[in-house]
Amino acid sequence: MRQDVEHNNDISFLTTIEVAQLLRVHQRTVQRWISSNNLKATKVGPRIWRIRQKDLDEFLQINNSRKQAEEDINSNGNRNT
Repeated sequence: MRQDVEHNNDISFLTTIEVAQLLRVHQRTVQRWISSNNLKATKVGPRIWRIRQKDLDEFLQINNSRKQAEEDINSNGNRNT
């Protein structure tokens, strides 16, 4: 039981405003990511969402991989033309 309590202390949550500031995007953009299920979030009130740091890290990793793949495709396409 004690392990569970200690494990829960490692979880940190961010607000949509904090995520927006970190990523330098508008808060509405973060809300759209949540609505489209691209970014996992937990609803804690009627219009209040919290994002686990772990989920934000996963979101960034996935999107960085997508961006890199698109850049690779574009650079390969440009070389062939």
